[in-house]
Amino acid sequence: MSSGADAAGSRSPAARLGQLFLLNQPLFLLLILGVMCGIISFLSPHFLSLHNFREITVQAGVIAMLAVGQTFVILSAGIDLGMGSVVALASVTTAMAMPFTGSTAASFPVGILAGGLCGVANGFMIGVLSIPPFVATFGMLCIARGLALIVTGGMPQYMMSPGYDIIGQARTLGVPNSTILVLLLYLVCHFILTRTPRGRYTYAIGSNQDATFLSGINITRQLIWIYMISGITAGIAGITELSRIGSGQPGAGNGYELDAIASVVVGGTSMSGGMGSLWGTLVGALFITTLRNGLNVMTINAHWQQVAIGLIVVLAVYADRIRNNMKK
Repeated sequence: MSSGADAAGSRSPAARLGQLFLLNQPLFLLLILGVMCGIISFLSPHFLSLHNFREITVQAGVIAMLAVGQTFVILSAGIDLGMGSVVALASVTTAMAMPFTGSTAASFPVGILAGGLCGVANGFMIGVLSIPPFVATFGMLCIARGLALIVTGGMPQYMMSPGYDIIGQARTLGVPNSTILVLLLYLVCHFILTRTPRGRYTYAIGSNQDATFLSGINITRQLIWIYMISGITAGIAGITELSRIGSGQPGAGNGYELDAIASVVVGGTSMSGGMGSLWGTLVGALFITTLRNGLNVMTINAHWQQVAIGLIVVLAVYADRIRNNMKK
């Protein structure tokens, strides 16, 4: 017994950090986030300011919203590659609804509905037609982007109704409304994942789909529901993007799905499904956005930013594989 304790006590700091990363990835990520903020603030005096931190939360808003739906999907051992295109479709359909309704409150649900329908279509292709998630959602990536370009003729939509900026630009007690919306969305979806049968089924499908089916769960219906959630969060992200920039852009959301996937994976959700949490995803979204912001402040080329995020995702997936092997 003493030799084991001595061995545990003799571990190097690097080994202990490695164990922390494998056992509690979100906690380790928070530690790294703090260290990263310290390094960037030392290299750039513009980083450590209230204005910049407020900008980080605003920039993280859309990605964090997408990452909510992506978490549901990846927990079920799937993937959604079409979220960025659905953001664009939701954005332009909301913008086009505004001149007809003359009301922001009546137009916002149009974008959410467009996102939800895209999600249901994904769920139908995956659950009913048995098309692999990668293929089905890649098809939706092309379909949604094409529809956004067709309905707008490839032109941005600028005719906004009064109050369009309520989510993307307005603040409540100094806090951006988009940040408040993100926190509410995470609270509601965390409750769904941890306190409702739908949430438990999502984890179960990712852990063992065959066993879940044999236990009497309707897998097809559950998959449609999961991808509908992903589509709805993409729709919410789309109207937030419109509210932030003041126009519906058919080219919006390009590459957003990659940052959403990176946020989920870096936050500790297993790509093989069945393990992860929304709070880990939120930390992951803050990490990815802070990294991008810091690299921008330090005037690092955007192409190198992509390289950095790609390497981080690969390392996170590799750590997930090690963690799974340790459990066997």
